[in-house]
Formats: sequence, structure tokens, C-alpha cells
Amino acid sequence: MNILLLAEEGAENAFWLPHDIQEVFWGTLAFLIVAGMLWKFAKEPGSNYFKSRTADIEETLDQARTQRDTAEAKRDEIKSALADSDSEAARIVENARSAADALTAEIADRAREDVILARERAEIDLVAARGQMNADLSGELSRLSLGAAERVVESSLDDDSQQRLIDSYISQVSGRN
Repeated sequence: MNILLLAEEGAENAFWLPHDIQEVFWGTLAFLIVAGMLWKFAKEPGSNYFKSRTADIEETLDQARTQRDTAEAKRDEIKSALADSDSEAARIVENARSAADALTAEIADRAREDVILARERAEIDLVAARGQMNADLSGELSRLSLGAAERVVESSLDDDSQQRLIDSYISQVSGRN
């Protein structure tokens, strides 16, 4: 009873209890009633909220994983395309080099053929020029020999004797060369 009298007079109960024990009792009772009502009425909506929130987070994570996988696949495609473009560029350069080599060889072959044809034409022209020169020389020799023979003979020769005289003179001149 002594403790009860001390609490009524305003003395402290102990270092861990407030001044009034009834206040502790009614406060605890009120807390338990509110906690029970929250448990009864707010437990299901609260757990539903947290379940839906968890589902939303999982869905967001799944979407992020899907987007990451898509981005990684796209990255791999780009890397592959880049590697393909490097090999394609190397192939194009190699094709250009081989085409240039083939063109160089073709141009060199054409130049050789042109040189051969030019030489053949020059030889043909040389043979034709020699033939023309021989013909001109023969004609000139014939004229000179005819003139000389006419002076020696002092008369005109007939065509047969003129031709024989020319032929013999040409054979003499050809024999000396």
C-alpha cells in the first residue's frame, strides 16, 4: 500500500515507469486495441499493396532484363556487322587490287601487241620502200642506159633490143652489188 500512496502523491514509481501507473495501463490497452484493429482491417490491404508493389518491381526488373538482352543482342549484331564491314572492306580492296593488276597486265599486253604490229608495219613499209626504190632505180638505170646506148649507137633501138640491153645492164649492176 505504501507504493500506491507514493504514486498518488506524485512521487516517481521507478526510473523506467512514468508517474502514473494507470496511464501506462490505459496507454498499453489503447495501443493493443489500435494494433488489433490495424491487424484485422489493415493487414489484408497492406499485404495486397506490398504484393502488388513486389509484382510491379518484378515486372519492371523483367522488362529491364528484356531490354538489356535486346540491347546486348543489338550490340552483338553491330559488332558482327562491324567485323563484317571490316572483312567486306578488305575484300573490296583486294578485288580492286586484283582488278588493277589485271588491267595493268592487259594494258602491258596491248602495248606489246601494238609494238609488234608497229614493227611489222615498219618492216612491210621498209620492204615496200625497198621495192619502190629498186623499181625507181631500175627505171632510172633503164633510162640512163637507153640514153647511153642511143648515143653509142646513135640511132633508136627497137623495143626488143632496147629491153635486152636494159636487162643485161641491170644484171651487170646487180652482179656488182
